[in-house]
Amino acid sequence: MWKMTIGTIVILLIAGTTGDANPTLWDKLIDVALQHIKTNGPDAETGQFIGMARHHVWSRRQEFVDLVIPYLKGKDPDKAAGAVDIFHWLRIYRPVHYLGDFEKENNDFFLKADKIVYGQLKHLHSLENDQVYHRLAIYLGCSPTAEAKRHLLRIADSPIAKDAKEQALICLAWHRDPKDMEILLPYMLEDSHASRFLPYHFRNSYGEASIPYLKKAIAKAKSEATRSEAKKELKYIQDIKQKNVEQTDAPDKE
Repeated sequence: MWKMTIGTIVILLIAGTTGDANPTLWDKLIDVALQHIKTNGPDAETGQFIGMARHHVWSRRQEFVDLVIPYLKGKDPDKAAGAVDIFHWLRIYRPVHYLGDFEKENNDFFLKADKIVYGQLKHLHSLENDQVYHRLAIYLGCSPTAEAKRHLLRIADSPIAKDAKEQALICLAWHRDPKDMEILLPYMLEDSHASRFLPYHFRNSYGEASIPYLKKAIAKAKSEATRSEAKKELKYIQDIKQKNVEQTDAPDKE
């Protein structure tokens, strides 16, 4: 939970700190979030706020970036994880309705964000913290580069990674590169908590190309839960294929 008192929040909402003569409620809420970071450092709650506020935050994104960069470089794992989380929410923002090519028009910002986070990868690994790894995996999953892939696998193979291992493997699947199925298959076959979640992501990210790998999981996965999930996802693909065939073969109705 945020450490700011209700009284402090109310004072900030009433006073407003944007410098705007007529600040909106969103302006005031953003000021509260910025003040929270200044006072306590970044955390998951501020990240969630940015994800909720969406376009209201976007015009003031640089204020958040400037505030959290020092924490990204700091030695406090909780605050470093919070900083990565904020970068993630800014990195994935896309407006629901937009006339034009939003990603192309804002590519400079996205490249800058990647440069900042990638520039701290060595330091973030040095913190040896599962929460940092978890947040970093999510960021790297939304930045599909060869370097991101290397670091996702490094996280997955780290003895420090607990929940982060599962997240790193899932996030690698988010890249939707079919060649990654060969890399991910051994993780799906092993006896681990992370393995049971991979059949869904194989099917969701790679579609029909995942069929041979799901069949291998059914035959060879060490975890019964993984074998069960692989059967379910294979059946899902087969049912969709059958439905498409039936629709194609159905006579046209006039």
